[in-house]
Amino acid sequence: MPPASVTNVRTSLEDGAVREGVRNTSLLANWRILAVTLYMGISLFEYGFDKGAIAGFQAMPGFLQIFGYQTASGAWHIHTGPQQIISSFMILGSFVGSILTGPIGAHLCRRYSLIVGCLLMIVCIVVQALTTSMGALYFIRFLTGVANGFLLNFSMVYLQESAPPHLRGVCFGVVTSWIVIGTTIGMVINNATADLMSRKAYQIPLYICFVPLVILIFTLPFLPESPRWLLHHHRPEEALRSLRFFRKGAYDELALNQEFEAMKEIADREAESQKDWRLIFELFRGHNLRRTIICVGVGTANAGVGAMFILAFGTYFIKMADVGDPFKMIIVTNCVGLTGLFATWFVVTRVGRRRIILAGCILCTICMLVMAAIYSSPAVSKSGAGAGLVVLVSIYVWAFNFGLEPYVYLVAGELPAQNLRAYTMGLAAATSFAFAWLCAFTTPYFINPTALNWGPKYGYIWFGSGIIVCIFVYFMLPEVRGRTLEEIDEMFRNKVPTKDFPNYVCVEGEEAKRRGLVKVMGAEKPDVTMVEVVDDRKA
Repeated sequence: MPPASVTNVRTSLEDGAVREGVRNTSLLANWRILAVTLYMGISLFEYGFDKGAIAGFQAMPGFLQIFGYQTASGAWHIHTGPQQIISSFMILGSFVGSILTGPIGAHLCRRYSLIVGCLLMIVCIVVQALTTSMGALYFIRFLTGVANGFLLNFSMVYLQESAPPHLRGVCFGVVTSWIVIGTTIGMVINNATADLMSRKAYQIPLYICFVPLVILIFTLPFLPESPRWLLHHHRPEEALRSLRFFRKGAYDELALNQEFEAMKEIADREAESQKDWRLIFELFRGHNLRRTIICVGVGTANAGVGAMFILAFGTYFIKMADVGDPFKMIIVTNCVGLTGLFATWFVVTRVGRRRIILAGCILCTICMLVMAAIYSSPAVSKSGAGAGLVVLVSIYVWAFNFGLEPYVYLVAGELPAQNLRAYTMGLAAATSFAFAWLCAFTTPYFINPTALNWGPKYGYIWFGSGIIVCIFVYFMLPEVRGRTLEEIDEMFRNKVPTKDFPNYVCVEGEEAKRRGLVKVMGAEKPDVTMVEVVDDRKA
């Protein structure tokens, strides 16, 4: 008997029909790719942990005794300049690390690129924990960003190139949850060490970062390389073994070879492309330009809805609003956001990326408007505005994690051509980091009491920016739910309009299926077909 999630229907067809292999789409049958997804999440845990920890350092007396100043009342604070640089230099480094993703990924495989990121991060942690020099701290925050750029982008690209089409959205929902988990754990540890009146307050969270990095360094060499990367580097035997590892138990031999033949067709078409840095110019030519615009545009959605305003300065912002313990408050809001990530796992295979991203953008934009409005109204008391702030931040973080955090990276990785995937994803991430850096660098001028002191009224600016993001997503982003990367490539090459993507019938895959059938069975004109029926409740 076939599995419950797959039904085989045999029907007589006209000449030229091609028999398809069996693909079991249940989560149980695809446990290997889900296990790899959880494993890859370790690299994103590191990124999230660093993001959560460094934001909390700026409210720790133990940190501020070294890098801040004490007021006449005895309270510890940090000047606007250092506050800007500590947060923004990490983002600037992530921009550089993301830009380097393409050139490095063209020569070094995904796994070893991740190991390079891990080694660089270890050096950064040691220096951050030991230095008392502000200049050294600035430089090492930049290098931390470079390492995070490697960890973020190469783990995402690896999953894009390895996951089956029906689980790509779920895999990205799961793997990006590690960012929020890491951020939350970083905040919890910060809360436990915040009252230590010594450097241990921030050194302990930093040293904990060693654990995921060591795990990755010693285990990544045993993981199969991405099958698509191997194909594009003329190693087809290894690529087939890699694909067999990821699909074992879910695909039969025919389905495996049919998918492999479709991958080979793309690899053969792009075989003559340049492999050096000049390949980046292909991002802006022909049908690739449309892909680049969409990927970069969606990649800036995080910054465009004001994410860094809330995420990078959350602890400091709540402290200034005087609405309770800032460390505990930000942990609560982060846990609320984590429920948003968990919720999106169950809807992405049914709703698709486009609607989820658009819903997230709309909710975040509305939160910015309401937040600014309640702080602008004289009818709202200070305590009432503070309570409203916490509620709106919680809703914002939930919407951001539900509709934006996983899927802007998913879109940036699944829409590009295979030979440009690392370049495009790196450019999209770099552009996102560039706007995030701009936000992190300028935000202190707007919210700091020693500068403009706008506080939550800064949300008016992000409301306008969010409107632009929503319009772009609505008109430009196509829906590619359940499509293989090869089908997506065909639709862009054929210049399919955005609204027609869901219903477009791809034809190039038929020849790949025929070659796979010939390879497995030696048949040329089969008279039956196997039609896959997916049980969405299990996908």
